[in-house]
Amino acid sequence: MIARALRLAERWYSIPLLLLVWQAAVVSGLVESRLLPSLGRVWVALVSDTADGVLPYHAAITLGRAGIGFALAALAGVPFAAAMARSTLVRNLFEPIFLFGYPVPKIALFPVFTYIFGIGSPSKIAFAFLECLYPVVVTAYLGFRAIPVSLLWSAQNMGTPRATVLRRVIFPAAMPAIFTGLRIALPISIVVIVLTEMIGDSKGLGYYLAVSGTRFEFANVYAAILVIGMCGFVLDRALLSLRRRIVHWERDEASVNF
Repeated sequence: MIARALRLAERWYSIPLLLLVWQAAVVSGLVESRLLPSLGRVWVALVSDTADGVLPYHAAITLGRAGIGFALAALAGVPFAAAMARSTLVRNLFEPIFLFGYPVPKIALFPVFTYIFGIGSPSKIAFAFLECLYPVVVTAYLGFRAIPVSLLWSAQNMGTPRATVLRRVIFPAAMPAIFTGLRIALPISIVVIVLTEMIGDSKGLGYYLAVSGTRFEFANVYAAILVIGMCGFVLDRALLSLRRRIVHWERDEASVNF
């Protein structure tokens, strides 16, 4: 029990250290307390708006939008990446588009999405889908392409049916890369939804952040930031737990320290 606590402290000590530096900066007067409220004020705002149901309401909307966009990108992106890796025609048609469009800031297309889908949830979900699709497709595609040919030859030489090769060899071999892309895309979905809600909406954590900022209620701003961080952390841990169950033969973290 003590060893487990020490391992947790060794891994996560930076969080309480950051909070300690935060509080010290406020108490010492190095930072204006209005711009960086004390942890006590942030905690009061967090508890108050959570008890009133304001933060849970906006958080549920943001996470719902982000979850739908992320799920659609995962469901469409992984099979599409497999098709790119398998078919030369599909690869030659779409690989340049994905590799060229990856660094382009997709926020430039948000007015187009708003014009097509409106200012509400559909445009934000579509935008999150687009942003998440790129890392999912590119990472999964590289994972499929990196599968050793010897694995496929071995399965084919034993007379394994093509569908079984796909299910038992190709997808398991590419699964670590697929989950890497999913872990990259998951926080992107939250960031995108919050950002678009700040641009224009009447609900969601982005709207809550924008309104609190315009009112100079910075304690509420930091409370919302903490909520976003905690939601992202919990979802990432859940995805990592799922990875451990599915990719059980491979560790999710490097065992070598450089």
